[in-house]
Amino acid sequence: MSLFSSIAIISSPLSHLGPMFFSSFAFNLLLTPRWVIGSSMCGAPAWLDDPTDRLVGHAVDADIQTIRNSALLLNNYLSKNVDILKGCSVVELGSGVGITGILCSRFCREVVLTDHNEEVLKILNKNIELHQPSETPDCVGLVAEKLEWGNADDISRILQKYSGGFDLVLGADICFQQSSIPPLFDTVEQLLRFRKGSCKFILGYVSRAKIMDTMVVDEATRHGMQISEVHGTRSVVGNLEGVIFEVSLH
Repeated sequence: MSLFSSIAIISSPLSHLGPMFFSSFAFNLLLTPRWVIGSSMCGAPAWLDDPTDRLVGHAVDADIQTIRNSALLLNNYLSKNVDILKGCSVVELGSGVGITGILCSRFCREVVLTDHNEEVLKILNKNIELHQPSETPDCVGLVAEKLEWGNADDISRILQKYSGGFDLVLGADICFQQSSIPPLFDTVEQLLRFRKGSCKFILGYVSRAKIMDTMVVDEATRHGMQISEVHGTRSVVGNLEGVIFEVSLH
């Protein structure tokens, strides 16, 4: 069995992705589907056949592209830096179907998956339900919570409920609308300040426009943060350029 146990996606329409979806070494290591209901695993390598866990994903085409872009980038980085996850408390922003957060749960003591969309939260909760606790004995908690970026009530509720704060904040390809960037970094700043600087934000960033690239850096700076590109992480994902950023308070 590989370092990362396999995870299956129950989803439509994953089958059209074909072998390309599974071509990355990191994604093969981290995300090895076993059952794909309503689609075919034709073309997937035989070694992927490992029924250790299940992950339900209910995705449309646009979501699949996001998964491919962001998960390949961030999961590849995490697969090479597992030590930063061990024993940590993690909150993931904009979790989507929860691939990255659930993978992290194999090493973290606590993982909080978040999204603002009620339908997405239902999917996250279903994934958690099917993710058997016995398969992740080192993970104390894996939960889904509603969190709308910039929403003071949501942020306050999260920080009250998880009063110890978080060691890591994760985000995978969550910067794709200009209007979302200020509330995103407002939320990140509050999460980081709650731990008085002992927390950092790891962002799997996919570049779509120069104006967005500039805006991300400017917003981080405006919120009193230092944003640094992680050396060696710049790569092409899909037809876009991606990079891992580490963000911390000054």
